[in-house]
Amino acid sequence: MTTQDCLESLPTADVDHRLPKGTHVTKADEKSDLGIERTPRREEGLPWGYLFIHNMTVPAFERRMKEYNKNHPDSAHACFVHRTYTYKEKNERGGVKKENTPTISGMVFLQGRTRDLQKFLKLNYSTYHLVIDKCKGKPASIPDKIMQPFMMVLKDNPERVTFLSDPFEKFARNHVKLRVITGIFAGCEGYIIRIDRDRQLVFDFGGYAVAIRGVHKEDFEEVKE
Repeated sequence: MTTQDCLESLPTADVDHRLPKGTHVTKADEKSDLGIERTPRREEGLPWGYLFIHNMTVPAFERRMKEYNKNHPDSAHACFVHRTYTYKEKNERGGVKKENTPTISGMVFLQGRTRDLQKFLKLNYSTYHLVIDKCKGKPASIPDKIMQPFMMVLKDNPERVTFLSDPFEKFARNHVKLRVITGIFAGCEGYIIRIDRDRQLVFDFGGYAVAIRGVHKEDFEEVKE
């Protein structure tokens, strides 16, 4: 499946062009901003890039990455696979079985600076290439401070994460850009959009607009551009 195929299969947000009611927003300025109690900033690691691999080959890729990292501790690249829940019939008596499986597109993340990841792929997987962030015209680079909470949510409840078909820039129209100041997404910036009757945080994620459910109880502050 190509990157374009993946984009065309993504859902579109139903944007209401207002800050949904019930969002806890602190009007931040130079004075009051100093008094806001925030979650301590996590230590930032190296950024992440990503590529698309057919889902049937993902397990083999993970095994090879694990072996590579074991043998090359000085140039290791952490590997994370985007997985979602699938539901299948359990047995002839009915019921369903929930499995956490790689997405059809085989979205695989590797940690490291872009030039290091490109060198690694060229030497070990010459047919694979990092996905280009079309807005920036270069390989996508996701900050570790965004990647860490994203991975936590995907491991515990991947249904909270939705990749949207609309570009992130679209959500800037008639919306207030906010910064999360509580919870695991503290420090992330984006827009609160009502999608499927739920207030969700939409932020830029390596060229995609990604929506996260379950953030309506967090506190936010306006981002001064």
